[in-house]
Amino acid sequence: MPIFMDLHIGQDLTPEDVAIAHQADVRIQDRYGCKCLTYWIDVQKSNAYCLIDAPNKEAVFELHRNSHKQFPDEIIEVDPRVVKAFLGRTHDPEVVDYMIDQKIKVFNDPAFRVVLLVSTRDKLELTSEFGSEKASAMLKRFNAMVQTSIARYDGVAAEREGQDLIATFTSATQAVLCSIRISDFLQSVRQDLGMGVGIHAGTPVDHSHKLFGSTLRLARFFAGIISEDEILISGTVRDLLERSGKQSLAKPGSHNLRFFTKTEEQFLVKLVNVLCENWQDSEFEIEDWCQEMSMSKTKLYRRCIDTTGMSSIRLLKEFRLKKAKGLLWESDKNVAQTAFESGFNSPSYFTRCFQKRFGLKPHNYSDFKDYK
Repeated sequence: MPIFMDLHIGQDLTPEDVAIAHQADVRIQDRYGCKCLTYWIDVQKSNAYCLIDAPNKEAVFELHRNSHKQFPDEIIEVDPRVVKAFLGRTHDPEVVDYMIDQKIKVFNDPAFRVVLLVSTRDKLELTSEFGSEKASAMLKRFNAMVQTSIARYDGVAAEREGQDLIATFTSATQAVLCSIRISDFLQSVRQDLGMGVGIHAGTPVDHSHKLFGSTLRLARFFAGIISEDEILISGTVRDLLERSGKQSLAKPGSHNLRFFTKTEEQFLVKLVNVLCENWQDSEFEIEDWCQEMSMSKTKLYRRCIDTTGMSSIRLLKEFRLKKAKGLLWESDKNVAQTAFESGFNSPSYFTRCFQKRFGLKPHNYSDFKDYK
């Protein structure tokens, strides 16, 4: 059966409240063909997250409705391997805070995570420029350094998506220190690798169909689209550093760190959401973007330059080209199909833009897949 995670937005929830509600679910789970695996609770935000093996979302909803009437605000299907990678477990922790009546486990384990995403050029690009042997050596050094740094700062290497290496941390300070170590040790090859680093933080169920989907979306935008020589860090993470007394890390220019303000972060979240919803539409133009963002063309241009260093037109093209490269890498679509599915009206224009950006023609890129 599929596994689901749901979000409960409560008021003044305590670990004991959630433990009792979880036990109520367990008592009647068989009626709905469900198995309640575990839960997480964020006391500060008063949110709880349940992990349930169930036939469908409707069964999860009915289970909660008939056990304690605390209806889930959102339900997503998840891969248990990804849950374990991001959150460290898929069952109750071995050590709990205390027991109620010797049978109800009470524990306080938040699901909030700081996500570090490191992106590089793919092996096809590197092989084309440096040759197979050097490209392999560069990527081997990169992987070893990143994995070592993640472990050193108590992070968890969550998953790898394409050229994106993702790690999660419970501490913003540890995530930032890890990114600094990676950047410092790989400084000599960072430009050749095209390495970008982004850090954001959030919760597992966040208005996305994927676990930590909204958090990953912004971190990936930081690392893969606009990061060059800087480590890009969201306003959310900056606030966490300041609240933990690590103001020195949050100083502008420190260790090549760039912190966005909360206002900039909110703008970028909306910007990225609009891009993700419209990049495949060839008729989507800057005027449509302005309407979606509720701002003039001039204001959108200035805000894009200030936050990303690119104009809105260039940013849209860059986003489409990166997505197109992913399609070429992951699918068997030909150049024309890829061009049209990436929002380009002309395969020949797409080919020119692609070659200028990545140093390879799209059909040559497909030929290099033997190195994948």
